[in-house]
Amino acid sequence: MKLLRNMISARLLYCMCLFTLMSCNKFLDEKSESSFVTPNSLKDLQALLDNNYTINTNLAPGLLEMNTDDFYVTTAVFNGLTEFEKSLYIWDDEPQFLPANNNVYWKNPFLAIFYANTVLDRLRKMEKIEDANYNYIKGSALFFRAYTYYQMAQVYCSDFRKDNPEHNNISLGMPLRLTPNFEEKSIRSTLDETYRQILNDLEEALNLLPVRVDFSTRPSRTAALAMLARVNLLMQNYDKALEYAEKTLAVHNELMDYKSRNPNSTTPFEIMNPETIFLAYNTDLTILNAKRANVDSTLFGLYDDGDLRKTIFFNKKTDGTIGFKGNYAGFYNSSFFCGLAVDEIFLIKSECLARKGELNMAKATLEVLLNKRFAKEYVFPSALKSQDEVLTYILQERRKELIFRGIRVSDLKRLNRDQKFQKTLVRKIVRDGVEKSYTLPPNDLRYQILIPQDVVQITGMLQNPR
Repeated sequence: MKLLRNMISARLLYCMCLFTLMSCNKFLDEKSESSFVTPNSLKDLQALLDNNYTINTNLAPGLLEMNTDDFYVTTAVFNGLTEFEKSLYIWDDEPQFLPANNNVYWKNPFLAIFYANTVLDRLRKMEKIEDANYNYIKGSALFFRAYTYYQMAQVYCSDFRKDNPEHNNISLGMPLRLTPNFEEKSIRSTLDETYRQILNDLEEALNLLPVRVDFSTRPSRTAALAMLARVNLLMQNYDKALEYAEKTLAVHNELMDYKSRNPNSTTPFEIMNPETIFLAYNTDLTILNAKRANVDSTLFGLYDDGDLRKTIFFNKKTDGTIGFKGNYAGFYNSSFFCGLAVDEIFLIKSECLARKGELNMAKATLEVLLNKRFAKEYVFPSALKSQDEVLTYILQERRKELIFRGIRVSDLKRLNRDQKFQKTLVRKIVRDGVEKSYTLPPNDLRYQILIPQDVVQITGMLQNPR
């Protein structure tokens, strides 16, 4: 089976490299001279989805972290970056993608989508059978497709605005490829269509997936519930987000007690730790390597001395700067956990309750989480009484808990719609002996990173506005 997976991967990667330059619609029906095996059985289709390197690694581009306020680099590090990373860091209007960048931040996520579409296409051509594996494979493919489109939308699309349907209907969404046919023209959908497709896939997957799975690299009904909570929170559907968060926690609510974690370790969390609902991590971006990226000093200052996250999440480097090491993927590098975990679901529940005005329940929910994060018993600050005060505090805890999870950029975009939470991002670099400041104001078009120029040229799809 390992041989089968390798052969399928090689063939699919080859076709993706050609992208739209040639027709690839028949490649699954052909057996090459290297004895390529067509994945027609349920066993073969499951093997395709179990290609963890393609699926779990490529679901999210590393660009998720670039438009956030959680890190900075020194001028010395900046000078050693590639031109592409430099332009991203200073929010240049038109960062120029090189072929290698295209592969990592555009093609690779679409390869995961292609795998999902291939599986769904093959299932449609099979005789429908009452088989739990059939339903599970279909639900998994739908989940993977929805998850990947969601992550790409955070990088390449504007924020969804519940109070502004016109914005959602005219803003550019993702090119929604729903079949493995490469002859179909790549056309960008609207933002509304993108999110409807994501919700439709997740809701259909919900009824097909088992409640639990043996390995969190595979999706489960619980993962679909958690993802629906995340998506609905972003879409400002707070009642729905709360409903899905509560359903998630009814199944999986285990939190790690940070008192049992080693603060001296550079990898204090193991891969697939007890809080992991679904394992995924983003593709590498060298600027984010722990030795290069420094944690924002203002953010680090938000952690009290009694907060165990201050020593478990961070380490002081030899030059006195602060690095991040609290990666739920179990790595100490530039590839971060961007999957689904129980702590995020507690925070979604707490925020939604606060927005509904159910402040005591919102506080109690946050206390459950933070009691596992502090050295001593945590009690919600009694001085915070109004809805705005409670919500602001919960959002601050959300930022502190979910640092380097691929979530902050989505939060910045959605919270920038509210004047109370708007923030202008600032980065400073010394160039030609002079310190220069670069800013990213709220709701700036540069929050939508450009689609790689080669992709636009080849497909003719619309580029993001500037």
